[in-house]
Amino acid sequence: MKTKTESRNFIAAFFLAVLLVFTAVNLAELLLALEPDGRRKGLEKLELVQDGSINAWGALQKAMGKRVAYGSTVYEDVTLLDNGVATMADQYGDIGCGIKGVEDAYVFSKELGAEFLFMIVPSKERSEEDLPKGVKSYAIPKYEEMVAMTEAEGIPHIAMRNVLEADGAEWYSYYFRSDHHWKTDAAFLGFKNVAEYMAAAGLDEGRNEEALSEENYDKQLYEQVFLGTHGRMAGRYYTGLDDYELWLPKYDTDYVLDVPSESIHKEGSFEDCFVNYGNVAHYSFDYYAYYTYLDRDYDRIHIVNRKNPEGPKLVIVRDSVAVPVSVFLASQCSSLDLIDLRYLKEEDSAKEWIREAAPDMLIYMFGPGYMSVESAMNLR
Repeated sequence: MKTKTESRNFIAAFFLAVLLVFTAVNLAELLLALEPDGRRKGLEKLELVQDGSINAWGALQKAMGKRVAYGSTVYEDVTLLDNGVATMADQYGDIGCGIKGVEDAYVFSKELGAEFLFMIVPSKERSEEDLPKGVKSYAIPKYEEMVAMTEAEGIPHIAMRNVLEADGAEWYSYYFRSDHHWKTDAAFLGFKNVAEYMAAAGLDEGRNEEALSEENYDKQLYEQVFLGTHGRMAGRYYTGLDDYELWLPKYDTDYVLDVPSESIHKEGSFEDCFVNYGNVAHYSFDYYAYYTYLDRDYDRIHIVNRKNPEGPKLVIVRDSVAVPVSVFLASQCSSLDLIDLRYLKEEDSAKEWIREAAPDMLIYMFGPGYMSVESAMNLR
């Protein structure tokens, strides 16, 4: 039986070997990138060395049976649940800023004469009992506290954990193995519930019934193309890779999409405006399949549905959980503005943007992670 000293010596030797190999590769890449006049080109190739190191370190931790893997950054370590699915335990339990953010937004919506809805998206972890012994995560208590607050204060909300549980599929099938986000089918359930709430609130003019049926989407499966956030921390061999399912409408669509801060302007179909196929081209640390819709997070995205000029106007203040929900929800609107407070500049005012949009409904849509982050929740 090996002693602790022998185990530490083995790990040190392995790490040294990995460093020597990748240093040699690094040097080779650097020399090959030299042009005749001494300038360097293609330095982006050196990122492959870093990616390989993360994968190798994760593979070692997996081989050692580690249930908690030290991540590649100080962001968070990666935890394997009892079923082998990866997560990153939420270490921030205070949601005072999240509660205040929702309360203030609710009051602001009343000032505007708009309906308000808070969609509360649950964490990937189904139960604290699924975590390894000794690992604490605040994700579930934060979600439950936010639900309790909205119920106590009469703030309109959709508690998506109830929706997913009522749907009846195995819980972790709604989430990516290597990432914290929900999959397309789960987000579609979120979209349908928002559409039903809109109808109940009288915002059903221009309602697109075709868009509410799964049968009216072409579902394209891309296999083993997604290394999610957990995988980027601990490597593909620790978390595994995910498939990604892209849903494209079979019904006619015609949109305009603008990102003013990035001078992005697109016109055309759902596919033309919302889909970036580069993100499902292949597995990579640089491509992120979850953002096949909308490409990435921006401060503000303005969408016009030219097929539905009589529909309601919506504004969604959100984190990334809203990405797939938003592209489906655009079918029910004349216009849709997506605002991510994390990316506002000091001189920007989300409240001014919302007043400018003159919405019929203001939606807050968040998972537990950012409920502890004032810059994500505080409407300013």
